[in-house]
This record gives sequence, C-alpha cells and structure tokens, in this order.
Amino acid sequence: MLRYDLAESEMVIYIGTHKLVGILASMTVEPKLLAHSVRFYPEGFNNGLVANLERAMYSIESLIQTLLSQVNSGVSKWHPGISVYVVLGNAKLKTFSFASSLCFQGFQKTIAPSDVSSVIDQTKSVATLPLSEHVLQTLPISFIVNDLEDIRDPLGLEAQRIGVRLKIFTMSFHDFKNISKVFETAEIEVQGYYPKTLTASSAILNKQERDEGGILIDISHHATFIILWKKNEIINTKVLEIGDRYLIDQIGKEWEIDYQDADRVKDRFGSLEMNLTFGDELIPLLMRDGKESLQVHRQTFHQKFLEHAKCWLEMILREAGQFASEERLYHPRYVFTGSGSSMDGFLEFLQKQFMLEGRIGHARRIEAAQDVLVNPALAGALGMLSWIAYEETERNNLYQPRGFFRKTLANARDWFSTYF
Repeated sequence: MLRYDLAESEMVIYIGTHKLVGILASMTVEPKLLAHSVRFYPEGFNNGLVANLERAMYSIESLIQTLLSQVNSGVSKWHPGISVYVVLGNAKLKTFSFASSLCFQGFQKTIAPSDVSSVIDQTKSVATLPLSEHVLQTLPISFIVNDLEDIRDPLGLEAQRIGVRLKIFTMSFHDFKNISKVFETAEIEVQGYYPKTLTASSAILNKQERDEGGILIDISHHATFIILWKKNEIINTKVLEIGDRYLIDQIGKEWEIDYQDADRVKDRFGSLEMNLTFGDELIPLLMRDGKESLQVHRQTFHQKFLEHAKCWLEMILREAGQFASEERLYHPRYVFTGSGSSMDGFLEFLQKQFMLEGRIGHARRIEAAQDVLVNPALAGALGMLSWIAYEETERNNLYQPRGFFRKTLANARDWFSTYF
C-alpha cells in the first residue's frame, strides 16, 4: 500500500440524515480522493443531529481512524496537519438574504479589500436573524458600486459607495452547539461548518445551469434540499422534511412490517422502472435468524411501490415548482442528486409520470474512482472538495490585496492603524 504525507491533506466529514461520510483528499493540484468511508445509521446521531454525545464522538473517531488506516496501513493516529471541514445535511438548515452599503462622504476612493470586509461586516451586524439561529457561512453574492449593480469583483474600482448582497446560511443554534461539541470533545479542530445546500452545487451544477437558471433537488433519507440558481448565484434554498424514507414508511404500512424490514425490502426490490414484468415470482418481506418469510408476488409489490413513488415525487416536485415560481425562476433546468435519485429508472419515471426532463447530478472536477464520482449519495461531501479548491479561493481573493505594491501598502496601513 502507498503511504501518503498527510500534512497537506484535507478531510471532509459529512453528517447526513442517516449516514456519516468521511473523505480524505490531497489538494496539491486539484482535489484527489485518497480514501473514503460511509457509515449508515451511525450511533449517537438521529436525522443528522446529535442524540448522544459520547456515542456520536465514538462514531466520528471511528470514521476518522478508518480513513487514516486506508491511506497508510496500520496508521490511525490523528495528524495535526490535516485540515477538517464538516458538511451538515439536516432539516434545520436555513438561508437568509440581507444587503447594506457604505458611503465615502465627499470623495471618491479606490475600493480596497478592507472596504469589502467592512461592508460585509456591517451587513452581518445589521442582519436581523432569528435569535434561534447560528451562522454557519456568509457568502457575498454581488456588490453595488455607486449605482451599478451585480458587480462580482469591486476591487480597484473608484466609488463613493459600495454595497453588498449577502446570503447567510444558518441552522438551529442548540442543534449546532451539540454537533460542534462532538468535535471539541474529540479535540478535533474544525476549519468550518458548511451547509449541504452550499457545497452540493459546487460539485454538481455546470455553468449553464448556474447562469441560465437551475434547480438542484437533493433527495436524502429524511429531507430534500432545494437549491435555486440564476445569473451564476444562489437565489435561495429550502428544506423539505421528506426524503426517500417516505417510501420505506409506505412499504411498512402497506405490508405491515417494521422499519428495518421495510428498509431492507426497498434496498433489494425497490425500482422505478415501469416496464418490468415478474410473472409469478415471489419475494420475501421478512428475515429472521437468516430465514426469509412472508412472501408476496413481486409484480404486486412493484406496482404498489410505483404508486407510492408517484405520490412521493409529486409532493417534492410541487413544492420545488412553487418555490421556484415564488423566486421568479421560470423554466429552470432540473438536476437531481442524493440517495433518493439513485433508484433504477428514476429519470424515465420522471419523464413518463410528470413530463419532466432532468439529469442526475454527479461530482465533477475531482480525481476519484468512477464509482465514487457517479454515486449521487456522495455529492454533498465531494462538493466540499470542489468548494475548497475553486469557490473558496475566489471568495478569499476579495479580502486579499493584489500585487506586491498593494500588499505592501495594505501592510503599512495595518501597521499604522495598529500603532497610531
């Protein structure tokens, strides 16, 4: 097994509604996946939130040890040089929009990184967020310079006024504190906590979908995340507390079996292919002590499953369409991802039942095995690598002086303001 220097690597921990995903990657040139691991129904977590601190910490530590041992055989000790990013995918995620501006009274000035930071800090300070919310990330969408709107990069422009439009991504304060406490107790320093609604787009959407209008529908186990894009910016996000667990619950009710059995049956026999015929084939609904029982005709099961799936997707598409209409996003391109979109026949079912064309979103711009890249259930975690490599750099450039002279001047200003 190859051994890697972990000092320059990045680790992503994704906490979803029914799984943990761990990713270890090298970022020297472009994101290169070194190891990954998935844990379903992790101990200590419930629907992406902490239910038991000690068990949740054990689940995280065990996941990390697995990643490290995959990269360097027999090595499970934490390396302090690894940067850790946490992606959150739970139903408590929200997005808010705020704007404000700064005026330079009586004179024009060249906009510097400090001015960008000042107007962003001011907008954050006047943002009337609910007291129950904790800010995960703040994203400047565009700037206003004098009376000119939709400026992406205001640095170097002459202006008497600079304004900014911000997207502020939040989640419930108390739920976030419990998640952060898991990492603090495990003595793992986290570089940042990111909502899945931000990272998934980075890995999946192409330029046309971002610019001309795209709607990303990320169907996870317990929630569906709707992300709207237009003019190369996030318009808004919404979280529905309905995921592919709905289908498991319907199987349980239909055939009077418990959740674990229904989950197993969906995984083995659930399909959205509409033209399948099974004749007199029987399938088991129960498994006890290694023995299968309570058989039903597969054709009957399949027809019932398609009926439930139509109702399920109808609810999601109705909410998504209404949300897009409210935000004045008309005729968007539809992209689907998440575990709920990985069933056989998903796109054909959409087209035949709802006359809707779309595509399954897979991670791009990442070096990894093909089976990892095409797995829509990993898109949110892989998106963090895309964000670090491409989006984060572009955002940080707004806060950094450019060129030797500007950096020297900025340092001189900082020194002067500090001592005088």
